[in-house]
Amino acid sequence: MQNFTLLVAIDFSEGTKTLLKKAHHFAEKFEATLHVVHVIENELFQKNKSHEEIAEHCWEIIHASSSLVEKKHFYCLDGAVDKTIQIVAKTIGAHMVMIGDNKEKHPLEAIFIGSDTKAIIKKSSIPVFVTKNHTLHNYTTILIPTDLSKDSALMVQHIEHLFPNALLLLLHLYSVPFEFRLGMYGFNEHEIMNFHEESRQAAETQLNLFIKSLEIPLKRVVPIVRKELLSSERFEENHKDLKADLVAIHTTGNISFFAFDLLEKSKNDVLIYKVHHTHKAHHGH
Repeated sequence: MQNFTLLVAIDFSEGTKTLLKKAHHFAEKFEATLHVVHVIENELFQKNKSHEEIAEHCWEIIHASSSLVEKKHFYCLDGAVDKTIQIVAKTIGAHMVMIGDNKEKHPLEAIFIGSDTKAIIKKSSIPVFVTKNHTLHNYTTILIPTDLSKDSALMVQHIEHLFPNALLLLLHLYSVPFEFRLGMYGFNEHEIMNFHEESRQAAETQLNLFIKSLEIPLKRVVPIVRKELLSSERFEENHKDLKADLVAIHTTGNISFFAFDLLEKSKNDVLIYKVHHTHKAHHGH
């Protein structure tokens, strides 16, 4: 994607250097312009240090971590974290926000006091990339659970443009209706096997029709159908064989109920995409 603008939101907690390292790698890989925002949410810090002193000290740390960040692209601002990040993202025309996973952070040790990852995601109008580990990936294989909805289609189309060289693994999970009652209802083993096969074929047909409707190159997509209930508890373990660099999920439609649970439990990087029906999928605006 040309003219990619990445906004990285940092809080200077323990994982900040890792986040900047991953952002630097991402920017190099995708030829992105890297912007960094830090929000000073608590006025307590400014009683002994001026805003300018804090901003300059923060910039020195950032500059030492990534040579790709220009000083004019660093924003040290006061305010509510989620709202401030949204305003900066909109002002610079960012295509994606990248944040670290701060669930283990003690609130008294963070400048983002009273804020959390969910608040940033819920407020954001663009995809939010949450780093979950130290590994540097090229993000060439992206796993996308899909419920075959219009919202899911918009997300897939957008991700296809955000990651133009990635292979998209579209995972559709299905269940067999009344599976555990069939024997009780008098179905014999052969009939039950046929019922299972029909359910699998129907799921495959639905996924293939969904892929055709996306109007993206078929070579970019791998359809995967598996019989399984959607569960954040077992999702990563059950699909580790797919060896995805990134999991992308949307927060609307039938999948949204488990999106934040999956984000909480995942050890892999996660891209959260909130579908906005008023915006076009083709260039992220």
